[in-house]
Amino acid sequence: MPDAEYLRLLVRIQRQFPTLSEELVFGDRRLTFTRVADPDQVLQQMERRPDQPWQPYWAEVWTSGLLLAERCAGLKLAGQRVLDLGCGLGLVGAVALASGAHVVLADAAPPALLFARLNGWPWRQRASCRRLDWRRDWLRPLKFDLILGADILYDPAEWSYLEQFWRRHLREQGEVWLGEPGRSTGEEFAGWLQARGWQVASEMTMAPGGQPSRLLSARILPPGFGRDYH
Repeated sequence: MPDAEYLRLLVRIQRQFPTLSEELVFGDRRLTFTRVADPDQVLQQMERRPDQPWQPYWAEVWTSGLLLAERCAGLKLAGQRVLDLGCGLGLVGAVALASGAHVVLADAAPPALLFARLNGWPWRQRASCRRLDWRRDWLRPLKFDLILGADILYDPAEWSYLEQFWRRHLREQGEVWLGEPGRSTGEEFAGWLQARGWQVASEMTMAPGGQPSRLLSARILPPGFGRDYH
């Protein structure tokens, strides 16, 4: 039965947003996932408050997130340090937690972090939530074995900020895994990142639900190493 602190957090969320909770299964990972019942409501609120400093996209469960969650469920993450960057509702980070990782769930939108905290609740001893804008914020002195990002490549203006952030926060031999819905910008990003000294692999696949999606993985090449990896 949920404890009192969990229920207080849930009530705090439900004062702002109607919610839906469901059981989700990824591989052998099972979790109770609570989400915004009507993501369009969040968009409408944003339109009424154009000065709000964060985007409304956190409220949606994106296909890219389902893909990353599925892949995380198949990884051996026990004891690994993982960052769910732009975590939204916290689905990917929750699966990484269920897989044994120590996870930081980071987003610029405070409401997203409430959901992320709730969805990571069973593993809260290994979870932390941080408000973060990757354009200007760092998580010093933290470094990660794996950085995850679902659908964060849609705006090329953000790429240089993301690349700098990853360089600062990846451990040696660490990796970045990104899910995105097969946009042309995702394909362009792979070449853009390779040209900056990263080893990049790109795979088109089907996400849960049968939607075509792209999975990218990247790691920093050692100095002097060739850049012709495909």
